[in-house]
Amino acid sequence: VTRLTIYLLQAGTSLDDATDPDKSPLSAELTSASGMTGRFYFSRTPVNPPAWVGFVQPIVSTPIAGVLSASASGLLVVEASGRLFGVCFGYGRGLLNSAAIERLFGLKVALNRMDPSQIRSVDTKTFEDMVVTKNTHTSKSSELPSFGVDISRDILRAVTGKPRDSTFAKRVSGSDALVIAVDLQAHDLLKKCSELLSAFQETTYKTNFGWIDQLSLVNDTAVIGKLSQMVVAQLQSSDTGSTHMAMPEPIEWEDNDSFKIAGTKKLSYEDLDLDDYLFELGSDTKKLTIDLLKSRKVSVKFGRSGNYDARWTIYQCLVSEQRIGTDLFVLIEGRWFGVSDSLVKEVDAFATSVVDVAPRLPTSLPKETEPEYNKRVAGAEPDEYLLLDARINRPGGATTGIEFCDLLAADGTFIHIKRKSRSSTLSHLFSQGTVSAEAFLSDAPFRDAVRASIATLDGAKSRWLALVPSSAGLVRRQDHRVSYVVLADSSKPGVDWLPFFSKLNLMQHGRQLSTMGLEVSIARIGSV
Repeated sequence: VTRLTIYLLQAGTSLDDATDPDKSPLSAELTSASGMTGRFYFSRTPVNPPAWVGFVQPIVSTPIAGVLSASASGLLVVEASGRLFGVCFGYGRGLLNSAAIERLFGLKVALNRMDPSQIRSVDTKTFEDMVVTKNTHTSKSSELPSFGVDISRDILRAVTGKPRDSTFAKRVSGSDALVIAVDLQAHDLLKKCSELLSAFQETTYKTNFGWIDQLSLVNDTAVIGKLSQMVVAQLQSSDTGSTHMAMPEPIEWEDNDSFKIAGTKKLSYEDLDLDDYLFELGSDTKKLTIDLLKSRKVSVKFGRSGNYDARWTIYQCLVSEQRIGTDLFVLIEGRWFGVSDSLVKEVDAFATSVVDVAPRLPTSLPKETEPEYNKRVAGAEPDEYLLLDARINRPGGATTGIEFCDLLAADGTFIHIKRKSRSSTLSHLFSQGTVSAEAFLSDAPFRDAVRASIATLDGAKSRWLALVPSSAGLVRRQDHRVSYVVLADSSKPGVDWLPFFSKLNLMQHGRQLSTMGLEVSIARIGSV
């Protein structure tokens, strides 16, 4: 059985355009006997001692000699049914022209040919202030619900499972690339690639995975141009309110040393941070163009090889939300998607219905941290708010604790507060409200733990203990509410200060709280 990693290149791509223009690999023509049109590209790094030799040698009594390593890259480009395919070996992915790759080729092939009851793993992305990538495996093949995928907000990025037809492949994994385990010889590639192109063009996936089309690819060049220019104009003025950076594909973090972003003098970046990049550009931010964003490379330094591998362009690493009129578009992995109008209306309607237009909490002070804000509010009005920030209570039988709330209001409202910044996401805030509310309602030992925590505080305790029934008491759901408070400055009207995917997350948690019988609200608190 051979494991092959295969990419489909975009229509119109030539052999000369198939490889990264910044790379100069060696090449070899295919034999006429192969019956295939194409070319093989390859390269390798010089043979050197691996980095760990230099680390260990100072404490070893004898020289560590003869320990050498080299990384090799191979890329076979073949034509089948009028399209070019790239078959990668070793680090061959780095030789491909990333701008020429047909995105989601592998995912569509896998979903079209996979048995929906024989899924082994799924990769999903959730887009908020930062991108959360999850890889979920099961101990045996199963259906999609076993993976905990929320089809209303998770974007399916990759899937692995068994095909319905075992002659197609023993196992199949799909994202942009298709990874298959097959009994195949090199001479059989032409037939197999033609079969893969047919599988890519099918629409069988819509039966079980039609929800992945909630984001529709934008093909109108005029719309794409307008959206891209909107992003450029914002970046030129260092406005990152609607845009941030994220890796287009997952990498093994344990093997990643650092990043390098072309266009700045900074030698390496620990993370892909758009604000950091724009700061390093300085006055050159005003010179940014779409062409620059699409040509400047983002490289990853892998510990195994010690070399920087130019993986993506800056444009491919941008995640952005932009609106044209009432239409919402998102930039993901270098492509613009239109979000389903019905989903946008549903999400906006929910967010509008729970927004607190007249929040009772005071504005925050300049440079005031979230804990400082909580302490100041509780100290100024001790009869109205009890400070419970950072007090962790453990539900019965749990190994980890839960923060009940940041402030407990005298009217029984559980207030959860978060300062919105470029390095944080609101998903934790929304999750905290749901998890603590569920524990409060259904876990009697948790309530006892909260009461014990309150009992250690100074001041009038009885009135606050009355809001938290003991394990023997009765919880009156109508006496409590969950309030999310976000410390953030914004001039955007309504709920537009919240990114769309954050609003989508809010809707999911808000509905879950509603099923518990609890009202939910969200408020934005600005600064002085």
